[in-house]
Order: sequence, then C-alpha cells, then structure tokens
Amino acid sequence: MSKILEAILSSIDGHPFLSMFGGGFIEQIIVPIPSPIITMAGGAILTAKDLPFFESIFSIFSKVSVPYTLGATIGVSMVYLIAYFGGKPLIDRFGKFIGISWKLIEKVRADWQKTVRDEVFILVATIIPVVPVSLMAGFCGGFLIKPKKFYPLIFLALLIRATILGFIGFQMGETYISLAHGLDKVESVLTIIGAALILGFLYLKREKWIKKNS
Repeated sequence: MSKILEAILSSIDGHPFLSMFGGGFIEQIIVPIPSPIITMAGGAILTAKDLPFFESIFSIFSKVSVPYTLGATIGVSMVYLIAYFGGKPLIDRFGKFIGISWKLIEKVRADWQKTVRDEVFILVATIIPVVPVSLMAGFCGGFLIKPKKFYPLIFLALLIRATILGFIGFQMGETYISLAHGLDKVESVLTIIGAALILGFLYLKREKWIKKNS
C-alpha cells in the first residue's frame, strides 16, 4: 500500500488533476492509506507559498478539492451501495446475534428522516477531518438514505473537508505528512468507536421499540 501512496504523491506535481482524482478514489477503498494525506499533499505541493489567503483558498479549491471530491465520491459510493443493497441480507442473517432486526432498522430510519437535523448531522460529521468518510457512507447506506439525498450531502461535505485539509497542508508545507499520519491514527480509533456507537444506538432503540410495541 505504501508504494501506491508514494506513486500518487510523486505524480501530484506532474499530473495534478489525475493524482487528486485517483487519490480521492483510492483513498476511500484502500483503508491503509492515511485518509487526510492526499488533500494535504495537494495543498502543500500545488499551491504557491506566497499566495494571499483568498487566492490560496481558490487555488486549493480548484486544483485539489474539486478533482479529489469527484474521485472520493465515486470511491465511497462502493461502501454506500454495498450497505444500501446488502444491508438487509446481512441483518437478516447476523442481526439475531446482536438483537437487531431489519424491522428495527426500518423503524429507526423512519424516525431518523423526520427533521433536517439529520441531514445537518451527516454533513457536519463528514466534514470533520478525523471522522472516517467510509463509516458515514456505510451508515447512510445501512439506513437506506436515498441516493438523491446522500450524494449532494457527501459531495458538499467532501468538498469542504478537502479544502480544509488542503489549506492545512498549504500552511504546513513539507511537515504535513507527520500530521496526516497522526490524524489517520485518530480516524482509525474513531472508526471502531463509531461502529460501536451505531450498534449501541440500535440496541437502545431496540429496547425502546420493544417496550413501545409490546
């Protein structure tokens, strides 16, 4: 995996669009690649160091954020679609071991989509650099968030996230790699914690739903 990452990083200067697009795609489907590193590298390498604030933001947005987000959205679609179409068979087969049924998922989903706060939660959570995008995509797919709602939210969130990380890379210069690896370690921990919280949330919902319908 390190060779893939090195190849992407070494090609950024010569092939910026393809590197950002390909990096965004690969980053979402190959877990060992540190999630923040591609956009931070883009900000450090592709943006001139003497640019004023707004010009640097525009440069990062156009050279890093847009191509990266296009690739990352396609990449994360794999996680979303697997969870969206494969969630029911998995729950039907393995849900009984943790006390979760597809009926419960549908109930939670109906409650989940009643207010705009749910969309804000998905947007804000995905923007946060240390929150795994694949976890949010799997969450949206598992709860059957419709594609017409998922894709605009995930695209906008990735666009903002990439701009933030690109600007951090621009500010840090060559030292961005150490921070990117540090953020990735936090992200790995959050993936485990996030999965546990989702299962815990469903289990608590299960108890509440059973009492309500008993």
